[in-house]
Amino acid sequence: MPRSGAKIGSRTQFLREDPIDSGTFVAVAEVKSINGPSQSRDAVEATHLESDDDHTEYVPGIAEAGEVSLVLNFRPEHTSQGSSAGLYKDFQDGAFRNWRIAFPQFNGTPTLDLAGFLTGWEPSVATKDLLTVAVKLKVSGKVTATSFA
Repeated sequence: MPRSGAKIGSRTQFLREDPIDSGTFVAVAEVKSINGPSQSRDAVEATHLESDDDHTEYVPGIAEAGEVSLVLNFRPEHTSQGSSAGLYKDFQDGAFRNWRIAFPQFNGTPTLDLAGFLTGWEPSVATKDLLTVAVKLKVSGKVTATSFA
């Protein structure tokens, strides 16, 4: 009987290029979840007076790479999250840098490479919960997939 090739999200990494434009990627500490990039493509109406059967026609428009949303265990003392060289500094400075999502649970470690800047940084505090921080990254340009079939 064939087995599924599905994997769980455990071991997925979110990495930031550090230093900027160095080609060296460093894992961001204690990422709990990654959502995105939320890619989409515009549909541009191309209907004309001779469109078949009086139906609207569309052509593909500009692609939008969207956003990446992260939730992390809040670690303000950790280099990758802190205010001297981490995510909080990136947010405060409006730093534009390269980012990577790596999937080492698959053969060949597929990656998504993207460029962008942080648009959101929001800590969350609750009496009986872990301290977390939600981060939003606006992607600029194309997302590049490597080692995807």
